[in-house]
Amino acid sequence: MTGALIGLLTASLLFAASAAAKPFVVILGDARGAEAADLLTPYAILAESGAVEVKVVAATPEKIRLTPGMAWATPQMTFDALETRPPDVVIVPAMTVEDDPARSDWLRARVRDGARLMSICNGARVLAAAGLLDGREAVVHWYSRDELARKHPAVRWRGDVRWISDGPITTTAGISASEPATLQLLRELAGEEVMRATASRLALPPPDQRHDGEDFRLTFAAAALTVRNRLSFWRHEAVAAPLADGVDELALGAVLDAWSRTYLSTAWAVGPATVVSRRGLLLHPSPSPPARLDREVPVPDSGPMAATFEPIGAAYGEPTARLVALQFEHPYGAASAW
Repeated sequence: MTGALIGLLTASLLFAASAAAKPFVVILGDARGAEAADLLTPYAILAESGAVEVKVVAATPEKIRLTPGMAWATPQMTFDALETRPPDVVIVPAMTVEDDPARSDWLRARVRDGARLMSICNGARVLAAAGLLDGREAVVHWYSRDELARKHPAVRWRGDVRWISDGPITTTAGISASEPATLQLLRELAGEEVMRATASRLALPPPDQRHDGEDFRLTFAAAALTVRNRLSFWRHEAVAAPLADGVDELALGAVLDAWSRTYLSTAWAVGPATVVSRRGLLLHPSPSPPARLDREVPVPDSGPMAATFEPIGAAYGEPTARLVALQFEHPYGAASAW
C-alpha cells in the first residue's frame, strides 16, 4: 500500500510539473551581428506575456552585436546548455553572416528533434541557406524576394502575407512583421486571452496576416532619396540612444534599427557598461563611441516600432521617415505613400 501511494504521489507530481511547464522559446544571436529589432521584438513580446519562457542563445558566450546600430547583448544561454534542455521553438533574426555551416547543422538538428522554427525578416535567408525552406512556402523582406527566388528556386516565395507557416517552419516579411507574427506565435503557444492581454499592455494591435507585398518596392523617389542622403555626408549624425536599467526592449530595438536606416545617422547605445533591460536581458553600449554625439534620441518607456517614424520625420523630413518605414516593410513607407 505504501509503495502504491508513493507511486501515485510521484505520478501526480510529475503530471503537475508537466502541466505547469511553460513553452520554451530561444532567440538565436551571433557575435558577428543579429538584427536589433528582429531579436528584441520577439524577446519583449514573449517575455512580457509571462506564459512563455524565452532566452537569447548563441553558439558562444561572446556578446551579440545588435545591428545596424551600435549596441551589444549578452546571450543568456549557449548551444551547449541546450543539449539537456531542447527548445520548443527557435526564432532566427536576420544575421550578418547568413550561411554558417555549423549553425545550419544546429538548426537542422533542432527540426529533427521536433522544434518549430520561426525566422524574422531576412532570417529566412539563414533558413534557406540551411536548406530548410526547400519545398515550402515562405516569405522574406521584400527587397530579398527576387534574389532568393533565383538562388533558392525550390522555395515558393510569397509576398501577399506578413507571415506564413508551412509545417514546423514560420517565416515573416520585413522587420515590422515581427510584432504581429510573434503575437500569433504567442496565441498558438499560450492562447487567445494571453495574446490579447499582452498586445494590449504593449499597445500593439491584434495580429493581422494580410499584406500587400507588391506595394513595397524601390521607387524612383525612394532610390533618389537614398542616394541624396548617402552623399550628404556633412549632414550625417551620430545619434545617442541612452541605456538604463529597465529599458524597454521593444522600444530600444526600434530606435537602434530605425535611426540607423536613415542614411543620415547611426544610432549608438550609450550609458553604463552593462544594464539590465525591463525583462532581464543584459545590454551594453559600444566600447568606443565617437568623440562627438550629434543628437540624443530618448528610448520611449514603451510603444510599437512605428512610433519611431514621427521623430525621424521631425529630424530629417517626412520622406526620410517613409524611407525608413519602407525598409521596415511597414505601410507608412509603402510605394503608394510616396
